[in-house]
Parts: sequence; C-alpha cells; structure tokens
Amino acid sequence: MMRKLLAKILYLIFYKKIVKSSLRQDAILSIYGHDQQKEPFEKLIAWLVNHDYVFITPEKVYSLILGNEPLDKKYVWLSFDDGWKSGYDNVLPVLEKYQIPATFFIASKGIEDGYYWYSRAFQNRESDLYKEVDELWKIPNVERSKVIDKLPAYKGPRITMNEEELKKLKRSGFANFGNHTHDHVMSDKCTKQELSVEIDKCSLIMKNITGDDCSFIYSYPNGNLDVNSVEVIKEKGFKLAATVKIGWINLGDNPFDLRRNEFNNGCLEENLMQIYGLWTPFFNRIKRLLGVKNHK
Repeated sequence: MMRKLLAKILYLIFYKKIVKSSLRQDAILSIYGHDQQKEPFEKLIAWLVNHDYVFITPEKVYSLILGNEPLDKKYVWLSFDDGWKSGYDNVLPVLEKYQIPATFFIASKGIEDGYYWYSRAFQNRESDLYKEVDELWKIPNVERSKVIDKLPAYKGPRITMNEEELKKLKRSGFANFGNHTHDHVMSDKCTKQELSVEIDKCSLIMKNITGDDCSFIYSYPNGNLDVNSVEVIKEKGFKLAATVKIGWINLGDNPFDLRRNEFNNGCLEENLMQIYGLWTPFFNRIKRLLGVKNHK
C-alpha cells in the first residue's frame, strides 16, 4: 500500500515527463518483464494500446535501427526474460486479447528442470558456500556451477513453462523466441567456448520444441556482457542482442547493445514510470545518498 501511494505521488511529480515521453516517435520504446502477474500487465498493455502504440517484432526493430524503414509511429517492443510459467498463464491471454506480439527469451535448462539455478540458490541462501546470492553472478561460470551442484535440491512448485506450454505459445502466433543460454549463465563470466556451448544447446532444445532455433536475437542473462561475449554473439550470426540498460532504442544504435526498460507487478503509475526510465534512476539516486546497496 505504501509503495502504491508513493508511486501515485511520484507519478504526479513526473507527469509532464511521462506525457512528453508518451508522444515520442523518434525512437523505439523497449520494455521487458520477468515473472508477470496478469492484472498489472494487462493494465499497462491497455494503456499503451489506448495511446496508439504499435507493437513490433525483433525483425522490425532491426529494420528500423538500420534505417530501412522510417521511425514514424509510436513503436514499442515487448519482451520477457527466462521462460517463467506466468508467460503462458498470464501473458499469453493478454497478447491474444490485444492481438500483439512479444519476444520470449528462454533459458532452456529451466524448461527441462522446472526452476532456475538462482531459484535454487535463493532457496538455500543460508548456505555457508556464499554470503549473499549476488556473489554467484560475479564469479567464473565453472565456479558458479560447482557451488550450485553442492546445494540441496530445489524444493517447490514448477516456476517455468513446460514444453507443451512453449508449443502452445508458438502456435498462438503472438510469440517469437530469443536465445537466453541453456543455464542462464552470465555471458561475461564464461569462456568463449563455454558460452558457445550454452547458446548452441539452447538453440537445439528450442528448435526441437518449437521449431524456432532462436538464432535472430539474444538476451544477455542479467544484462552481463563484455567484448568476448559480444564476439561470440556476432560469430553465431545473431542480428540483435538485448541488455538491461535503461533507455530507448534509437536509429543507428549498436544492434548488440539494445536498451530495455523493465516493468514489474506494481500499479499502473509505477509501471509507466518504469517503462519511461524514470522510476529506477530516481531510487538509485536515493540509495546512493543513503549508502544503500542492492542485494539479490
């Protein structure tokens, strides 16, 4: 309740900036989510539709940033990371209702296991193998894998889509897929060979399930990237790669460094500030002033 009240107050403060952003036709509004609840997601989509946004696919994004087509509409590219079960349960019905496309970046091991390695890490966050879960995002991939293998098994309900749900998502005609590696590895913490194997495994599994080898667009898990990981992505023939950097996609942007603004399960006012890149920078400034650190 307090967060919702704060969001409404900040919405009034940032109202002019939100209106100005909502009128832009000179760049692509790039937004993404993770584990999405239906009601806040549908409210956001309804708002975008009612404000004349045109939802586009990665292929259209690619054409626009290359200048092959004019940026003359209020374009929005919608995507979801990881492969959460909510993508089928909560997101797909909204896509079908409003007849709009979305990109799903799938970490294929999660589809096989029913959970993600970081879910297992959070569940065992009292382990003496690490002080904080976010340490695991910062160590070499081979070391991270060894730590996860030593943890007790994941306990809980399935949190990812299964193969049949992925197939139905594909058959809907409103979902397109991107590569998110097999085990949601940090691209910059892998050797080039490790990352290559991870990408190939995801592509093969997704091809077998959906018929789509996810070879057009890649999303860096956790947004981690470096020179070596970008080289691998290019060598694999991907045309685009998405980060978690806040901002719009502009004409002439680096296609392997696409910006995206995250939305969540908050109220509409909060999500509007999220998608226009206002919410997170505001609170990051507050945290810096207070000396607060982010922890996963």
